[in-house]
This record gives sequence, C-alpha cells and structure tokens, in this order.
Amino acid sequence: MEVSIIIVIILLILILLNRYQGKSPGIILYEDYFNISGMYGLTVNYRDISNIEIVSEMPNIGIRTFGYNFMSVCKGYFILENIGKAYLNLNLKNPPFIRIILENDACIFINLNNKKETTELFDNLTHLSFK
Repeated sequence: MEVSIIIVIILLILILLNRYQGKSPGIILYEDYFNISGMYGLTVNYRDISNIEIVSEMPNIGIRTFGYNFMSVCKGYFILENIGKAYLNLNLKNPPFIRIILENDACIFINLNNKKETTELFDNLTHLSFK
C-alpha cells in the first residue's frame, strides 16, 4: 500500500514538472536585448546577433549537455549535427524555428506555440536586431 502511494506521488510530480517544462518560453523583448525566461532561460543583446533566420527543420539533435529533453520539448544546451553546441528552447512538433547566430558563433534555436506566434517573434527580433 505504501509503495503504491509513493509511486502515485512520483508520477504526479513528473506530470507537473513536464507540464511546467513543456510550456512555450516566455520571451520578453526589451530595447537592447531579449530575455527567455524559465529554468533554462537566456538573455541576448541584439548587438551580439550576426544573423537571424526562420527555418522549417531542425538539425539532428545529438547529446543534451545541460538542460531538459522530454518527448518533443528541448530546453537548454545540446550538441547538434553539423553545428556543435547550441541553445534550444523549443517544441519540435511546432515548426518553424528561429535560428539566431551570435557574433561569437553561438547558435540559438527557439519557437513558440504555433507558426503565427513564431513568425511574429521572428519579425520583431529582426527589426530590433538590425535597426
């Protein structure tokens, strides 16, 4: 009886954690930088962006080095085929993806809940990054 209660509690914790981690990132655009909130968040200065584009497919994801990877949600740092180390905050089931290359050659991939939201974010980031 006690073992089944412990299993139920563990399952509930895992479900709640997955729901929290599976949410689209909170991305706030400021005048000089943008911030991705959450446990594996990131702050990026627009002046550090050398290229930004929207892509329909992700490179193959190899190893998670620091982050969260459950089902189609990837948050944190990963090794990508033909790219190397990259920061991801996305849901693989919700293309397209925004690929941001920084001046130091760091690579970032993000997306939101759907194509419309991701495209709007891309337009705003492009405008703010290259104004």
